[in-house]
Amino acid sequence: MLTPQRALRRGVTLIELIVAMAVGGVVLALVAAISVRQQRIYADVADRSALAAQLRQAATILPIDLRALSPAAGDIREARDTSIELRATIASAVACDTLAGALVLAPSVTGETTFGSYVTPVAAGDTAWTLAPNDSGDVWLAYAIESVASGGASDCAPIGPRLSASERTANRVAIRLVGSPPLTNLLGAPLRVTRLVRYSLYRGGDGRWYLGQRDWNTASLRFNTIQPVSGPFSSPASRGVLFQYSDSAGVLLPSPVADSRAVTLVRIELRGQSQNAMRAFAAGSQGKSSDSLRLAVAVRNRR
Repeated sequence: MLTPQRALRRGVTLIELIVAMAVGGVVLALVAAISVRQQRIYADVADRSALAAQLRQAATILPIDLRALSPAAGDIREARDTSIELRATIASAVACDTLAGALVLAPSVTGETTFGSYVTPVAAGDTAWTLAPNDSGDVWLAYAIESVASGGASDCAPIGPRLSASERTANRVAIRLVGSPPLTNLLGAPLRVTRLVRYSLYRGGDGRWYLGQRDWNTASLRFNTIQPVSGPFSSPASRGVLFQYSDSAGVLLPSPVADSRAVTLVRIELRGQSQNAMRAFAAGSQGKSSDSLRLAVAVRNRR
């Protein structure tokens, strides 16, 4: 005989079980849909961020070489809509001392008082520019670098800059200049080293387009293998990287520029697409997100 307490216990009916499973399935489906949506949003945001980063990277690198150009001195060798060939500064230092007919440059150390800065090692065939002040204005004189050697670690000549303790223990660079200029007249003067480089849009091994840089090889008398700087970008047909040049009156110069000495302003337009198709946000052609960046670089040394 059942007790009253046992008689009050009830189980789950089949209908209740089916309803509970249906509600649970709907909730799980909603959670899965939201999760997939969130994953797609995160992936799209990551692709858009990568696209914006590659545009900003190119927009940061190019003005560094363009602003310091002197078109009147021939720093722009060739100016086209998809490429530009120029003399880029790879090192700057104060003439420190002389050594066996070579000019010794101040070393580069970490700190605010350093007298030397080297983006890449100086090589034979580069051009050294020395500042020669005169009554009519400061003039940069060009000398071809015949050879490069180690200048050892030591202090500078009395007429040169005063080095710190860390600089006196750092290795210096000794360059021999073609033409044997009077080196003692150069001591204490600023000096910069330039090398011919070329920026252009090229197609990589993965089939995508990149902004690349070539530097001049004096031994082979040709440009070295192109190295990627930033990208990928859109193809040349889609104006992935576009250079435009203007003169001092703001008139747009036709490409290729016949007289690069007239260039005073360089406009750069960069276009790119996301690597993957957008799945959460609206997109353009091929389902990919497109972005562009425009900047104008005024040449500082116009005369």
